[in-house]
Amino acid sequence: MKSTSNSLRYAVHCVLLASAATALPALPALAQETDSAARPIEEVVITGSRIRRVDEETASPVFVMDQSTIANTGVQTMGDLMMRVPAISGAATNPQVNNGGGTGESNVELRGLGAQRTLVLLNGRRINVLGANGTTSAVDINMIPINMIERVEVLKEGAGAVYGSDAIAGVVNFITKKNFDGAEVNVEYGRTGENDGEHESASLTLGSTGDKMSVMFGVNYNKQKAVSAANRQFSSSALYLYGGGVSVGGSSRTPNGRIGLLDWMDDPAHPDDPDADQIPVPGTLAELFPNCAGTQSVTRNAGAAGDVVNPANYHCFGGADAYNYQPFNLLITPTERTSFFTMLNYKISDDVEAYGEVVYNRTRSGFQLAPLPFDANADDIVLSSANAYNPFGNDFGGVDGLNPNFLTRLEALGNRRSDVDTDSIIATAGVRGKFGQSTWEWDLGAQLGRMNQDQNITGYLLKPQLQSALGPTFVDSNGVLRCGSDAANLIAGCTPINIFNLSDPAQIQALRDISTNYRSDYNYDSSGFSLNTNGELFDIGAGSVLMAVGAEYRTQRGVFETDVLTRGEAPLYLSCLLAQETCTGNSSAEYNVREIYTEFFVPLLKDLPGVQSLNVTVGVRYSDYSIDSIGDDTNAQFKVEYRPISDLLVRGSYAQVFRAPTILDLSKAPSQDSPTFNDPCTQLTPAALAANPGLARACVGVPTNGNFKQPNSQITGLIIGNPNLKPETGDVTTFGVVYDPNFVEGLSVSLDYWKYKIEDLITPLDPNFAVEQCVDTGTYCDLLYRYPSSSPNAGEFQVFQEPIVNLGVLETDGFDVGVKYSLRDTPIGSFNITLDMTKINSYENTPSPGAAPVEIAGTFDRQFGNYAKWRGLMGVGWAMGGFDGLLSLRYIHSFKIIGPDGGLSDEPPLEIGSMTYVDATVGYTFPTDTKVQVGGINLTDKQPPLLYQNNVTNANTDVSTYDLLGRRWYVSVSQKF
Repeated sequence: MKSTSNSLRYAVHCVLLASAATALPALPALAQETDSAARPIEEVVITGSRIRRVDEETASPVFVMDQSTIANTGVQTMGDLMMRVPAISGAATNPQVNNGGGTGESNVELRGLGAQRTLVLLNGRRINVLGANGTTSAVDINMIPINMIERVEVLKEGAGAVYGSDAIAGVVNFITKKNFDGAEVNVEYGRTGENDGEHESASLTLGSTGDKMSVMFGVNYNKQKAVSAANRQFSSSALYLYGGGVSVGGSSRTPNGRIGLLDWMDDPAHPDDPDADQIPVPGTLAELFPNCAGTQSVTRNAGAAGDVVNPANYHCFGGADAYNYQPFNLLITPTERTSFFTMLNYKISDDVEAYGEVVYNRTRSGFQLAPLPFDANADDIVLSSANAYNPFGNDFGGVDGLNPNFLTRLEALGNRRSDVDTDSIIATAGVRGKFGQSTWEWDLGAQLGRMNQDQNITGYLLKPQLQSALGPTFVDSNGVLRCGSDAANLIAGCTPINIFNLSDPAQIQALRDISTNYRSDYNYDSSGFSLNTNGELFDIGAGSVLMAVGAEYRTQRGVFETDVLTRGEAPLYLSCLLAQETCTGNSSAEYNVREIYTEFFVPLLKDLPGVQSLNVTVGVRYSDYSIDSIGDDTNAQFKVEYRPISDLLVRGSYAQVFRAPTILDLSKAPSQDSPTFNDPCTQLTPAALAANPGLARACVGVPTNGNFKQPNSQITGLIIGNPNLKPETGDVTTFGVVYDPNFVEGLSVSLDYWKYKIEDLITPLDPNFAVEQCVDTGTYCDLLYRYPSSSPNAGEFQVFQEPIVNLGVLETDGFDVGVKYSLRDTPIGSFNITLDMTKINSYENTPSPGAAPVEIAGTFDRQFGNYAKWRGLMGVGWAMGGFDGLLSLRYIHSFKIIGPDGGLSDEPPLEIGSMTYVDATVGYTFPTDTKVQVGGINLTDKQPPLLYQNNVTNANTDVSTYDLLGRRWYVSVSQKF
């Protein structure tokens, strides 16, 4: 909760300082009074608390995957593993994201609240290395080598008082192996049932544990080959949903061009009908193609020279001419990853130990997209009427929109590709120990983190050279066509290009001569120090009051540098030395935070009738940021555990949470997106302006003849960072029961209810809200950029600036169900059965003040992703002798897509059915400690459902949720020494 008064801040400081004062002076007395032999010997810190306890089940709902489960899944990366967790939903990135990805990273998105709202820990310490996928600044969990992990704990509640910023949706804690002694080698190979998508991995883990020192070292290598979208039927074509039917569509940027025609007018036979057809003006080019009224554009006939404007060379552009870009895309991006890690513990004395750990990761990945689309208007290129190759007699293009547009696809350049190298390192060092013979322990540590990501993107053209090649031409004295208006204005080194027919081999070479690549570089650095203590305060009859108290300091800095070729011009960043889609700018930001926290565990009652135990946990954290707009935050938590009988635990919690703006939020380099928008200026008339004068502010340049219509449901947006952001704030409530019946050995059942509310969301400004405010109050009007009234595109949005702001509210609630059952030593082996399911009751997004909440639960939302109401994971583990195996079922419930054609009509919701994946593995361990394991993923070869290009960007489906590769198998061999 944001601190709003000096008195509250003063009270919190008193509590925190009193906590520290209470804890530290008490240590000598406790040391004298406490018998070390009487202390619990199996105390652990469970994710969600800083206090050591012996209880496995606490007030916090925690989902755990242990080492054997991880090994039996056959996954290569932590991202593959975490996609299975039922509490995850939304649209987190992973290597299946091609368009908008290609970095090889995976994020984890608990509760569908955004990956940036899930905190990631390594051994209970915040990972201060954030990825750079351009959207979230979330941790890339693929950087964590899978062979160093002992177990993964997923805290399914907010934990702002325990961990500080970002722990809104929950926490994922990766816990490494301890006291590893010996060596283990593992190799794995697999591929899909279509004989593609090969993957291979190898790992080595070495360790030694002695009386004073333990050390562990490991290396992990894995490689995933790319799979083309052309190799699967569901993704080989760009599929669209219109009028209830499916059509093979594509882009209007086609190799034969889409060429706009001038001189269309309203049908004079229907002067008062704004919906009347357009007809060609007599004596114009449009009259040559009278049937083009719908598109007002033509395209070159296949194989035609295109040097004369007539029906023999051109025809009206239609749906059949659209360009199928899908076969050029990837279903999974290629990834090659190498990781090293080392961990060291050294006992300085019986009570003091030094420790250190280093994790290094290098990932090489990249996307592949269809050849570069060209848009003469958007790319601000003018195709001159004085160019000898232009047969139309008029200019095309230019960012001002005064000329008709010219679109094409530059196939001669080949596909657009990226090569992305990401290097990251996390280093931790410190000392920890005990205060004499007391129960108190302390830990003083420091952490450094660094991530560098370098991208090299190919498949583009130098804009100045392209403009020269498409500008005026003349024939020199040698009969050679040259660039320039005449000999006096010759452009040296320039070859004229016939963009009206790029299938000519001579034109292909000319185009390649001015092709280029561009680079970008992102660096993220962090450092931090922490001091943590915890132990017993005093006994109050029902048990000992436990306490944790500590202080932390963190600093972080991010710098993004783009190639000089892609540095756009403010404020629109629509023009640079390459295509418009590349235009951006440099950015940087840094800040630090100082924090102090305390936490108390208080056992109130014990061993009474109807109360076997009643415990409460309270905590508070104060955070002070160096940036004034962020300021300070105070967050508290309260948890209760009640056992009426030994078999039953009733638990509940309330937590205040917050998220400070990230480096990316504060300084995001300008980037384009396509927000959904409903234009209030549609069919604008003088009467509408008179009735609502505020429309004049929002409708500058819009014709007032009632004919104006928004071309489609999306507009071009420009997202930019905001250095004045405040933190998000919210609260999280959970309530649940855990039942472990003593009459059924090995059975445990849990049911937990959860509810989240987050306010002041850090999000790009919603265009719909901004335009409403422009009309009503005159604010945000400077963010609207429309084509002028003199343009053929008069009134249409050229770009809408979307600064990142604090705006909107998210509320969600639901249930988690868990069942565990262990059946030991039957005649056919031992079994371990688990079932975990999550149900989303509601997920409401209120995008702006006064807006109606939008219910997302049970739907796929274009902004937020997939929110199927039920997700589940069931596992049946088996072991007998040297054999073991695991059968897994992954379930995703059915859902709807509202407005499945992109909101262009009143189409009913599209129903998407449920999906169940079946995975299985079986292995045998020989007496030599050699284990051979074979397995299959998606054994029933389920193909992902079609969501269509109206709703998704990649592969006609939801690549953040579904398996794209189909059935695949793998075999692995491991050897322990």
